Amino acid sequence: MNWDAIIAFAEVIGALAVLITLAYLAIQTRDNVRVMRSRAVWDAQVSFVEVNEILGNGGTVSELIYKVLSDPGELSAYEKYLAHRFCRGWFQRMEAQFALYSSGILDAEVWELRRGYAKAILNNPVMAEAWETDKGNSMFTKAFIASIDSVANTEAPGFLGVDS
Repeated sequence: MNWDAIIAFAEVIGALAVLITLAYLAIQTRDNVRVMRSRAVWDAQVSFVEVNEILGNGGTVSELIYKVLSDPGELSAYEKYLAHRFCRGWFQRMEAQFALYSSGILDAEVWELRRGYAKAILNNPVMAEAWETDKGNSMFTKAFIASIDSVANTEAPGFLGVDS
């Protein structure tokens, strides 16, 4: 065997190795994207689970939000302040999910459900006032605000024990 044949054979083997490596990297990248998207949906769900657990534990925040939902006209100025802070945190969670959606990580169906729910929550006058206030406080990006505000009005979500 001459050296030219050996060199040509080595180049073919090297080229095949590069192609195999690229195929492997493509498969790994696809798998990593799938894992990232699954993790984003998981995190989005857990974020709302945390809120629901706080609201369901019967503590001070639970009582406050129950009053916001059932008798918003009877809130003191301090209770409105607390409710506003709670709403801000909730909408900040929403904006984090919007960022994941915008970057292609969070599934579109999950985001559409979230933004529809957010718009429905705004049927409550306290929640709507907090949203309007924070839109003017430079708390949220314009794109996030537009995404929530562009949802058609929907019915307020139902909660057992709360008259709508």
